[in-house]
Amino acid sequence: MDNQRRYNVERSCLRCHERKIRCDKKSPCTRCARQNVACQYPGPSRVKRQPPKKSMTDVAARLEQLERSITALVHERPSQVHTPQAALPPYENSNSPYTGALATPTSGSPAAPVEKPEFQGYPDFLGKDGRYINEPLLSRVLEKEQELRSVLGSPNDTSSPRRVPIVKAEGLLANPLLMQLDPKELYPSRWQATVLWQTFLSRVDPLVKVIHVPSVQSQIFAAINRPESVRADIRALLFAIYFAATTALLSDDFQNQKIIADLRKFKQGLEISLYHADFMDAPTITSLQAMIIYQTCYRYSNSGRSGWTMHGLTIRAAQSIGLQRDGKHFKLPELECELRRRLWWHIHAADSRVTEDHGLSVPENNIGDTDLPLNIDDQSLSESATTHISQSRWTEMTFSLIIMETNARRQEIMSNLNKFSNADQILAEFRESIEEKYLRHSDPDIPIQRFGFLLGQLLLFKTEICARQKLIHLRGQQASSIDYEISQKTLLIACTALETGLEMHSDEILRGFRWLTTTYTQYHLLTYILWHMCVYPGGLLDERAWRGINIQFAMMEDPSWPDPGPKWSIIVQLRDKALRAREARDSTQSQKIVRETAIEPAPAYTFDIDGWDPDCVDISDWNSLAQSLSLLQ
Repeated sequence: MDNQRRYNVERSCLRCHERKIRCDKKSPCTRCARQNVACQYPGPSRVKRQPPKKSMTDVAARLEQLERSITALVHERPSQVHTPQAALPPYENSNSPYTGALATPTSGSPAAPVEKPEFQGYPDFLGKDGRYINEPLLSRVLEKEQELRSVLGSPNDTSSPRRVPIVKAEGLLANPLLMQLDPKELYPSRWQATVLWQTFLSRVDPLVKVIHVPSVQSQIFAAINRPESVRADIRALLFAIYFAATTALLSDDFQNQKIIADLRKFKQGLEISLYHADFMDAPTITSLQAMIIYQTCYRYSNSGRSGWTMHGLTIRAAQSIGLQRDGKHFKLPELECELRRRLWWHIHAADSRVTEDHGLSVPENNIGDTDLPLNIDDQSLSESATTHISQSRWTEMTFSLIIMETNARRQEIMSNLNKFSNADQILAEFRESIEEKYLRHSDPDIPIQRFGFLLGQLLLFKTEICARQKLIHLRGQQASSIDYEISQKTLLIACTALETGLEMHSDEILRGFRWLTTTYTQYHLLTYILWHMCVYPGGLLDERAWRGINIQFAMMEDPSWPDPGPKWSIIVQLRDKALRAREARDSTQSQKIVRETAIEPAPAYTFDIDGWDPDCVDISDWNSLAQSLSLLQ
């Protein structure tokens, strides 16, 4: 008892402590003895009081220790880690125009495989609210101090006090005056909405495959019937679907004022819905799906730089929820992983296209480590399944995958051209891999499959031409050292590619997709062909090239054709110069005939281009092209 008294001598007994009255700390204490109740003191087994909170000095010391750990990790990790792709089978079609043009004569070593860098990043974190964090110090802290993750609430979380923003960035997407509109006036009738949904499924969804129709269809019809009862981001997706379907209908009847009015109305509905969904501060998979559908169709109505700006916004929003990281790193459900893959790669492909559309050259964004989507139909994707397998056939994703994989592989090839000992072999293997994986499964009688086959061929042709230009540019070859036969082979590929694009536009069975094909102006092809005809007028392929150019320009003069964009004026200028070169060549030929008749020596024909040659400049970089065009002035 004495030991217990010594241990607890400065503590009140339990009864006095509970009643919060003064205790004389005797055993028993006077109050307990007076009331004839048991007097007990806290024993040694009682949990001791919590230690005092750490000081700012202790916190700073711990952070300094974490920083040293991160620095050590950075120094230990190699600067670049590459995982070579599996070698592809050789391409042996000797009749193809792709053989024998780019082999490096000084090296006989086998072609280097296309390399894809592994994801270079720090420990990252995906919160329950969808917020993605990979900032080095904070990620490291969250990795070590998991209890801190609970403080990262959702931007929409009202449980923690947050100051209401004074201004919102959504002014980029929604005019404040639109808030005065009655949202009910922006919705179509339920019957019109149903028709637009079916139009979207047949003419837009096969080309922009970012949603999983079986799982989203019930939400779509719930929004059609009761738009006020669904989340704002679902309403945004609904208006994006309306906008896309209306764009497809507008391509059939471009002068229909009712369709134009509906298009503007649905655009307003999308902007208001994105504003209510707090898209700029709290993007979701659904709101990003709405944005990519909207932006893909937006180009038909507006070719200005606003499309480029919005794509930058969409990329940043996607990165803010970690779409550049594959969902399997965060142990997400398989269906959610697949939807994230579809969305990220569509965003990446659209960004590549809009870059070319505006002649801008920007550093390549880190595409992260997100896997390509599976080649699989929506019906084969199940919310309950844990694994899915790509199909070796044409599926609902094949068209999109042709674009995604071809663009991704082209960027890898273009970035590593200077490392290849035999670029011809790499390009041939690249072509065969795309043909074997996707194009051979196409049925030319089915519209979407025919469209996918033609587009795949066009993208492969385009890769070949850009690779030839960049490789010659990297080698620093002069115009006089370039073989005329090689130049003619490149022109043959360009003419074939242009004719493929014209077939996509003119084929009656593909009319339902014309809203998209008319926005794909083939600037690289037109630039190379016209440039070549400025330098080498009167070649063997001259008539074929001019026939394709004239058909393309006739199409562009059609009032129903959307505005081709800011680069078209340069194409027009190139055509004018090519026509003058052709006229000068014809005039020279006529003078030659006259001189030969008079038995006079005929001077050799020359066209003053100051060493300007189409095969010496990397036309994949529009800035480089613009500098070369200045030689024509």
